[in-house]
Amino acid sequence: MACGRTARAKKKKDGVRVILASFSPRRKRLLKKIAGKIIVMGANVNEKMLFGEAFPSAAKRLARAKARAVAEKKSCRGAIVIGADTIAYAGKTIFRKTENRKIAERILRSLSGKTHTVVTGVALIFPDGREIAYSVRAKVKMKKLGEPELRGYLESGEWKGRAGCYDVSGKGRRLVAEISGEKETVVGLPLRCLKRILGSA
Repeated sequence: MACGRTARAKKKKDGVRVILASFSPRRKRLLKKIAGKIIVMGANVNEKMLFGEAFPSAAKRLARAKARAVAEKKSCRGAIVIGADTIAYAGKTIFRKTENRKIAERILRSLSGKTHTVVTGVALIFPDGREIAYSVRAKVKMKKLGEPELRGYLESGEWKGRAGCYDVSGKGRRLVAEISGEKETVVGLPLRCLKRILGSA
């Protein structure tokens, strides 16, 4: 979806609360850059893919589901709620988040020396009920990972709960050779379009 079209949404008024429907410290850190003081409130949604669903569509759908889950709470009335979901994939293969080291190792080995795609879906729900949802993609080329490098990263535990099992904003940046697109998309919350929508330019 073109960001220019969404830029015509009404600017965020002073005093309107901004709620991030995610407990991710990386998303919180990114959103604070353009929205200042925010409230964090996680959303518990089923992240299972639908049959035949395209990854960008899934990321956008899940971002919307997270935003809606939080916006429906009475305590969130009158706020702008932002949800996001990030998926890493190559072809038809998705590289899911995991807490299992063996699975993380298998994923990182499969990504080693290759290029994959990361898509982040973003959804906003405004106090008047309006919704905006879109997705942003970036290409990530991974370095050819040597055994010491791979083992060291697995030992760090940073891979836990990350799409693709690495964090490009942390130690995982050492595993990446090149990013084509917005780096924040890979971190979990692309900011360019979001900044326009929120009227923070």
